[in-house]
Amino acid sequence: MVDKPIYVIAAEVAAELHRSVLIANKLSLVASNARALALRAGASAAGFRPITDAIDDLVNSTLSTSKVINLQAQQLCQLAIASARSLNLLERVEKVYHANQPAYCQSRLDGIKHNNQRVYQELNHRFESEYKTLYQLLQDLYEDLRIAKIISVMLSVEASQTDDKFQLQLNLIAEDVSELAQTIQGHVMLSLNIFSNR
Repeated sequence: MVDKPIYVIAAEVAAELHRSVLIANKLSLVASNARALALRAGASAAGFRPITDAIDDLVNSTLSTSKVINLQAQQLCQLAIASARSLNLLERVEKVYHANQPAYCQSRLDGIKHNNQRVYQELNHRFESEYKTLYQLLQDLYEDLRIAKIISVMLSVEASQTDDKFQLQLNLIAEDVSELAQTIQGHVMLSLNIFSNR
């Protein structure tokens, strides 16, 4: 398997997260529909309000975390590019260094070479640190989305306690919440897999 450049990986993760954001916006619409339906159902659906608030919290958390992850992916991409450039310069300096230069040239090249090695090592260290942070953010988002299953079950329980004419619609909303959250989790899992295979 050919290793992908990190900027390609970052772009793929950003694309998956963009899909997640679009689905999270649909989830927000589902929460609004649930809230409106609960108002029409009256007192028998009073338990829906805190649940729809939980959906809104989940959506807001997903959106804000996705934004942070995208920024982190951009920073990681910039570090990868800087590191590649630094390595390229280091390799060129190394070639010149070993090209039978006079002693005074080699002593000057020593300083350039050591400085460049230090910069390259610092960039790689920062890259690894940022990489771990980004991976952890993706894992945290994936774990946070597990609450959607609980929310879906709570919606189903509440739906069973409402008037018969609202039960079907409320159960459909519960299914939508579960399906949309699972789809978002799928995109986040794909992002995690993309990073795992770097």
